[in-house]
Amino acid sequence: MSLSPTTGIGRLSLEATAAAPTRANLQMQQSRASSSTDGSEQHSDESDWEEDEDDVISLPSGLNYNISRVSPRTQNVVRELISQASVQGSPQISLELCGIKEESSEGGGIFYAFQMHETVPCSVRIGARNSTRFSVPRCECPDARYRRAQPCKHIVWLFDHVSKQALFDHDPDSDLTMTEMGYPQELQDPFQHISQMRLDVLADSLHCDISAPSRDTALPSRSRVREAREIVAAVAGVGASELDTYRLDLESSYNSDNLIRRGDLEATLFSLILASHSLANWVRAQLNPTDPAVDPFRHLQLRALRILAELDGYSSSLHDPAAVAARQEEGKEAEGPRSVAWAATQIRQCVVQIDKLVSRGSRPLAKSARASAARALVSILKAVTNHNFDSHGGATLDDRNLYMCLVGNHDTGFVYSALDTLVDQSQFIEELEGIMELLGRFGSPASYAANMRGLITRMRSHTTAGNYASTAGSGSVVGASTSGIPRTETPALETPPEEEPPASGSSGPSSGQFITPEVPASASKRGSRGGRGSRGGGRGR
Repeated sequence: MSLSPTTGIGRLSLEATAAAPTRANLQMQQSRASSSTDGSEQHSDESDWEEDEDDVISLPSGLNYNISRVSPRTQNVVRELISQASVQGSPQISLELCGIKEESSEGGGIFYAFQMHETVPCSVRIGARNSTRFSVPRCECPDARYRRAQPCKHIVWLFDHVSKQALFDHDPDSDLTMTEMGYPQELQDPFQHISQMRLDVLADSLHCDISAPSRDTALPSRSRVREAREIVAAVAGVGASELDTYRLDLESSYNSDNLIRRGDLEATLFSLILASHSLANWVRAQLNPTDPAVDPFRHLQLRALRILAELDGYSSSLHDPAAVAARQEEGKEAEGPRSVAWAATQIRQCVVQIDKLVSRGSRPLAKSARASAARALVSILKAVTNHNFDSHGGATLDDRNLYMCLVGNHDTGFVYSALDTLVDQSQFIEELEGIMELLGRFGSPASYAANMRGLITRMRSHTTAGNYASTAGSGSVVGASTSGIPRTETPALETPPEEEPPASGSSGPSSGQFITPEVPASASKRGSRGGRGSRGGGRGR
């Protein structure tokens, strides 16, 4: 679909926020899905827009969707989102806040609220007084063009990004099937996927902040603060080996009331990235795929770190009433316990996602990406091995001990089966041997230990073969011990510090705030007649 000549001007720009779908209105969408294909609701000017007739399209997350089974109206919504994403410049939609909310004070369950910020490209058409179609100026914004249509592009955008994180076993080369609800058929129940992952863990992956159930604002999350510092480091040309010690003062000195730090461009960029989700998305999109801030393998490694920290936090709170109350206030108890069973499931999914990215990608990975994938897998295995203790009570050892659940009592191929496609990464042999020593001390299935030894042997063989090939011309054979391959030590995943995110100043947090969506004038008129438009005045949460 091509954009009209006025689209570029529109991007200069109007800004709007949109409330996110809840479980309740997802059910309402299902009841309306059949009516969304009614020909009487089609806009008379659809022929003005050139449409790409391909049935398989790629949404902003990179996932491919087959949209042949949805109505023409829904296809138009999806294609409009694609056409906007293809224009160079700041991303059109960014996610700035999410939270767990209660449907009512009397109960009724919880729902997830997502606050999006949008820079809206609008095409205003003005015709002569005798124009048969545009004698009255008309705006082609989503509210005017797709009023009361489901799904809207915001829902499509949001579920595309949720699917990228939640569908851990999806083959990147296969297509997802778009539904009239705006999410892929494979996602099935989005609410359940978010609940199983836990909203705050998902929020890290979606680069947004999270508010407590009782508040509509939030400080920048620890994940966003870390990411902002890593983005600044990438722009400054700081190498990965220096990343952990680079400008640690940025986090402690951040103040939302003083974003411009005169004489310190790095601190200014850091502050602006935290203050603007749109700017953060834009800068992130310009980075190299190998930069740590956008490295998908490092991201999954950090997710595993977050999951382990959540398990440890849950474990330590069980005998501390004050900690339990604090977790309830933060909404951490609403979705279920963050137990060994939950952590084991989520960490397995991280490993599966890494394996999929390595083995099922559309093109071979670069050397640096393969090294990053191996580093993430070895780090996850090391962290799990170091969790050989009872985190909480349970009927069986698997119920209470993460190591025994994932490694000690079972051979499911955890980690080593994924590393089997990365045997060229022999720089991690020493770390794997260290893990083997722990396996011998803690106990593991004989088959698991044998497979780990086989993996290390193949890594050594790969190193020896590579050394022989590189030195054959000189008539000498170099042994594995003098291969010259750097032996890097991957630090064990450590529990992140419990300190609060940086203070945001006296005027309050810099993140977004859940808002009451503005009711379109047309909806207000319908509401005055008792129509459904009167619902538009509710809180956007």
